Amino acid sequence: MKPIREAFDFSGKAVFVTGASGVLGAGVSRVFAEAGAALFLGYREGEDRAETLRRSLPEPDRHHCLQADGTDEASVASCVARLVGALEGRRLVFSTLVNNAGIYPVAPLAELGENAWRAVVDANLTATHLFTRAAAGVMRPGSAIINIASTEGHRPVHHHAHYAAAKAAVLAYTRACALELSSRGIRVNSVSPGLIQREGLERAWPSGYNRFVGVAPLGRTGLPEEIGAACLFLASEAAAWITGIDLLMDGGVSLTSAQDPLILESGR
Repeated sequence: MKPIREAFDFSGKAVFVTGASGVLGAGVSRVFAEAGAALFLGYREGEDRAETLRRSLPEPDRHHCLQADGTDEASVASCVARLVGALEGRRLVFSTLVNNAGIYPVAPLAELGENAWRAVVDANLTATHLFTRAAAGVMRPGSAIINIASTEGHRPVHHHAHYAAAKAAVLAYTRACALELSSRGIRVNSVSPGLIQREGLERAWPSGYNRFVGVAPLGRTGLPEEIGAACLFLASEAAAWITGIDLLMDGGVSLTSAQDPLILESGR
């Protein structure tokens, strides 16, 4: 194993974060950029947000924005091909994929029709598979894939059957990929965030925010950069003997007897 400082140095490494235009994806991207990585910022919509994030990162010319529809196989294949093309002639290795893209609408079970179900499963599970398969085909031994799951994959909340089912499937998919890709030297792990802080959360959703903070042993929501730090560790050489695990990050809520602290919607 390298000295610990070198293990967390991502200079010369390319990291692809899907859903980078969102709050959590931006936080993950910032952490990897601070560690020296060249970021490929994936987005389906929100090109302006992705570009604003790129310009805010250290050495912005080092980073790229990539548009793709994660639910469409051809779009994903084209996106990964563009990433590989951007690496040509540069001393960069595609080392890490963070499957962060997803959606989380609210729908009571009685109103959860086929279209709403498929939209959530495709955005959260199918996209994870398509990006994983495409990226794994061009990754070298020593690379890492990190899937952003959710605490709801472990403990569902009301009105989120589609989201909870998709994220539970991501957990199983992570373990399956860890088994299959280990022979190629690619590690696959997941991170399951609880309620993550975003600007205006307390004002926009005071009841849910207060319920979560009230039962969380650590007494607060998580920060996007804290999820990013966990991803950085799992992608680093410090975690070279870790594959197929899920890192639950919920401020200790899972340790309590409180049931369904969010009630109506997820905060991932």
